[in-house]
Parts: sequence; structure tokens; C-alpha cells
Amino acid sequence: MRRWFVLSLTVLAVLAPAPAAAVGPPDSDVASDTVVTTTSINNEFLDTKRNLTDCLGNSINLPDCGIEPTTPGARGGALQYVTFALMAFGLGFIFWRVTRGVRARDSAIDPPKPS
Repeated sequence: MRRWFVLSLTVLAVLAPAPAAAVGPPDSDVASDTVVTTTSINNEFLDTKRNLTDCLGNSINLPDCGIEPTTPGARGGALQYVTFALMAFGLGFIFWRVTRGVRARDSAIDPPKPS
């Protein structure tokens, strides 16, 4: 089992893409000496109905400190609920299999006595 694990890690390390030597903004030439600055930030998490400073530093999300999910994979979207349901189903399946195995083992060790 350990050999397969080491082999799979080696294959992943070999097939992983090499990091880029220099990364710049998407529409700039890294070799040029000019610096491109932008003043607008297009971030969906900063688009809130409240003041941004009210939303920061809280352990729970306050109302109106976020946006409604626009895609199924966004935070609070439909795929988040599907993932939760799949995880709950998987845990239930594991508990069911363990319970079945324990009952089968117990009945094999000490079979029920006829009345």
C-alpha cells in the first residue's frame, strides 16, 4: 500500500506544471519597465450593501455583508447544499456498513439461541 502511495505522489510531482518564472498582470508585458496600475477592483466579495469596515473582523457574517450567490458553485449556492447532502449520505452509508459488520461479527461469534 505504501508503494502505491509513493508511486502516485511521484507521478503527481512529475506531471505537475512547473511554476512560471515571472508573473505579471494579465495584460502587461513582464519584461517591460512600465508598471501598470489599476484603480478599480472587480471582486464580488467586496460588493456589499453595508460599509465594508462594518463587515470585517466578525466571526460570523452579518446581514447585508455579502452578495447573493450568482453561480451554483458560489458560497451559499445550490452546489454547496448538494455537497452537504452527499457528505451526509456518505457518512450514513459508512455508519450503516459498520453496524452491519458488527452485527454479523457478533452473530458469528455468539449465534442466537433457539427458544
